[in-house]
Amino acid sequence: MTNIRGNGFNRAMICVPIRQKSSKEAIKTMVLSQKVADLSEIWFDEISDFSEKKLNEIIKKKKTPIIYKWQGNNGNLKIVLQRNIEYIDLDINVQKSIIKEIREVSPKTKIIMSFHDFKITPKDADLKKIIAKMKTKKVDIFKIATFANDFTDNFRMFRLLSDLTEKGEKAICLCMGEKGKFSRMAGHLLGNYLMYAPLNKKDITAEGQLTVKELKKCLLK
Repeated sequence: MTNIRGNGFNRAMICVPIRQKSSKEAIKTMVLSQKVADLSEIWFDEISDFSEKKLNEIIKKKKTPIIYKWQGNNGNLKIVLQRNIEYIDLDINVQKSIIKEIREVSPKTKIIMSFHDFKITPKDADLKKIIAKMKTKKVDIFKIATFANDFTDNFRMFRLLSDLTEKGEKAICLCMGEKGKFSRMAGHLLGNYLMYAPLNKKDITAEGQLTVKELKKCLLK
């Protein structure tokens, strides 16, 4: 597996989002992802045939860390956490009781708290308020993903990311959309904890994502 570490770049990781509808396809994508990326983000709640048995099959094939993209399915939550999943991604509006449950069931699981705005990049003051809200929930990694309507939105996200990393915070700050691609290409230089890149264009989970091949081509020029 090749990654960015040790190649003169900051310690960002490449994460392949896996949003397949069947466990068979999820496993197939994960196995391929492990050859080219550092970790996988699996949308377990969208796997139509998900069960404890299917989860065990996934875990048997697991060789690199997994992010559980939790979408509110409480029935899946404890089952997945009991498999020592390394990360879980939660929406900013999640109840504190869920965070408490995660800490109790799987204390080593790192919590990524996410905020998404699919229409705009909020004003700088509003972005700071979003981070402040996340801090009250005592999570491990902050994720801010906004839509870029102007190329300069990339630089505003870079400023936010730089401020966080200078304070020792782990963060993922990026812009979605065609005009936000630059944040995906260069965010690692300012400390982005990881970068999302699907294996193929058909597997894109957010507008503006580059594939793993495209991203690596940008990073290693």
